[in-house]
Parts: sequence; C-alpha cells; structure tokens
Amino acid sequence: MKFILPKSTLEKAMAQIDAIVPGRDTQTLLSNVLLGIEKDRVRITASDMESTVRISIDAEDTEPGELIVRAKKLSEIARQINSEKVVFSSEIDEEAEGSDEGAVHRVRLEGSGKMAAKFRMAGSDRSHFPEMTEISSDKLSKVPADILSEMIAKTVYSISQEDNRYIYNGLYFLADGNKLTIVGTDGRRLAAVSRTVPEPISIGSAEAGDIVVHAKAIRELVKIMESGEDVSIGVEQRDVFFQVDQAELSSRLLEGKFPDYKKVIPGTSEIDFEINRADLSDAIRQVMVMTEQPSYQVRLSLSAGGVELSANTPDVGEAEIMLPVEGLDQELVIGFNANYLMDILKNLDCEMVRLKFIDPAKPIVVEDTGDDQFVSLVMPMKI
Repeated sequence: MKFILPKSTLEKAMAQIDAIVPGRDTQTLLSNVLLGIEKDRVRITASDMESTVRISIDAEDTEPGELIVRAKKLSEIARQINSEKVVFSSEIDEEAEGSDEGAVHRVRLEGSGKMAAKFRMAGSDRSHFPEMTEISSDKLSKVPADILSEMIAKTVYSISQEDNRYIYNGLYFLADGNKLTIVGTDGRRLAAVSRTVPEPISIGSAEAGDIVVHAKAIRELVKIMESGEDVSIGVEQRDVFFQVDQAELSSRLLEGKFPDYKKVIPGTSEIDFEINRADLSDAIRQVMVMTEQPSYQVRLSLSAGGVELSANTPDVGEAEIMLPVEGLDQELVIGFNANYLMDILKNLDCEMVRLKFIDPAKPIVVEDTGDDQFVSLVMPMKI
C-alpha cells in the first residue's frame, strides 16, 4: 500500500475524525483508523461502534491496500512532521508472527524534505473493524450546511450529559416537508429552532419524520460540515447517514420517545419585555463570580423600571447589578442556573432578546427578537 498527499490535507482529515476516536491512545481496535485506497483517493475511517466516519482525500502515486494503524500516532505525525508532503508506504512483515486478526504490516511515513523525520510504526489487517453503513442516494435529502450548522449551534448546548436520561443525550430532528426543526433538552432547559429549507426532507419512518441523533455524532457532523456547502441526510433502519462533500458519517440512532417539546413551552406570559443581549450577558457574567458549582444560582428580581441580578453564596460573598428596562412595572423574583442562560445568550447574534415570565415556579422563556422560529427556556431554581 502506498500514497503521497499534502501534510495539511492529512492533518485536516485526522482532525475531522478526532471526535470518534477514544480520548486515550489505547491499543484497542477502536483506537485505530482504517486506511484504504480507492483509485486515486485515500479513505480514512474511524469508528466507536456507535458512529463511523469516513474521509476520502485525493492522493498521488497510489498503490492498493488496506490496513489499520493507531489513530493518535498518525494524527501526531501529521501535525509534527516538517514537510509539505507525506509519503506513506507499507508492506507485510513476513518475519513477524501474525494473530487471529491477520498479518502484521510495517508502515513507513516520510516527508519530502531533508528536515522531515522518518517514522516507522506497526499496522495490521482490518479484521473485525466496523463496516461503514451505506445508503442509496435516493434516500438522501439535502440541507444547506450553513443552515444546519446554525441550527445545531442554537440547540446543541441543551443536550443532556447524563447517561441515565438516554433519549436526552442527542438532538431531536423533526422533518415536515420543507420545514426542519431541531430541539435539544436535558429536562432543565430547552432550545428549539425551525428553518425552511430548499428541498423536502425525508427522515425517520413514514408515520413520523423524526429521529434523535447522539451528541457524539453531532459533534463529528459539525466538524465535517466545514468542508462543504450541502449536507445530505438519510435514515436506513436504525442508522442515520450524513454526507458532506467527501466526508461520510453514519451513527446509530437513539431509541425511545422524545418528549413533546411544544407542551413544555408556555403559551402565555404574565411579564414580557425586551433587554439588550450583550448587557444582560455582561451582567450575568459579573455576578457569576459569587456563584459556585453545580448550581451557579443567580437571582433575577423584577421591579418598576429595571432588572436586578444578584448572587449570594454563603462563605463566598455576594454581588448585584441593576439593568434599566423601559416600561417594566411588574414585580417578580426568580432563581436560575446562570450557565444555562449564558449558553443561550452567547449562541444568539441579535441585539435584543425577549424574556417572558409567568411566575417563579414556571420556566423563563428566551426569544430572539429577530428570529421568530427560535425559542428557548430555562427551568427556575428554588430560592
């Protein structure tokens, strides 16, 4: 097996698959990447059994072959080698004892210049390495990458980090003709955004065009979306498939019933006002100095003419700041996790946000004044 390609191309490809490879450079099968040649292209595949990503890149002087090598080491070489091009070659080590999983390969990586180090490492046959899920092109729907990327950015922070609430560990995709909705929630906060796309989208079953995509696959999708203008998306049985230019991603769908997010969003409000997003973010950031994990509790107090934000943590200290709000004449005191509200504010780009309240026991609703297709909410905390 042999190929030559630019160092920058290999480095970018390895960075794109980084979210799939285990964090530690272990010697398990899944800590490897599969390298294969298809005509004048190198295919780099990584998998964690739940998700698989494959990057195809143009190469020169290719000779056919297929093997697996340690992902972290290949990534480090791609970053550190002092050369514009990388020359990869391998041959079966006739002297080494093979295993039940196949032969041992001698792998060489060299640069094209005199200042480049020469690397040697072991490789092995692809035996038992996960297969990439394939899907026919007629089952794929196209979504502009910039639209999908923006939708994910406005919702992904709400995904749960707790394994015991499995269905909340991903983003909910709901397709209805040309309308796509994405929702993220962990039970304490929620963000939902809808967009109209150029082509009708078909995902999920015939009865319900909805799926839940795991957070790890979403993080990988964000990386590969940087390389193309359109994202092709489709579902085959229990797997979702994404294709962006020469990058492909398949992932096992989360199973279970995602809650009806519309029932959680209050239909009416008792208090409703607009406030400068940057000013609100800055005020929260300041008073957060006197909060502590895991609650990061901040108190929001409404009164005639303004909003007071305050934090008071025993043995730590207290902070408060007042923001003027025109036309506000109601009173209300409510507690919330400051990080949750900050996540929403920093992922919006509007000048003003609209805050809605019912009472101290009901969610705080946050809306983008320039985007009526986005809504988010934060559940209150007991003061």
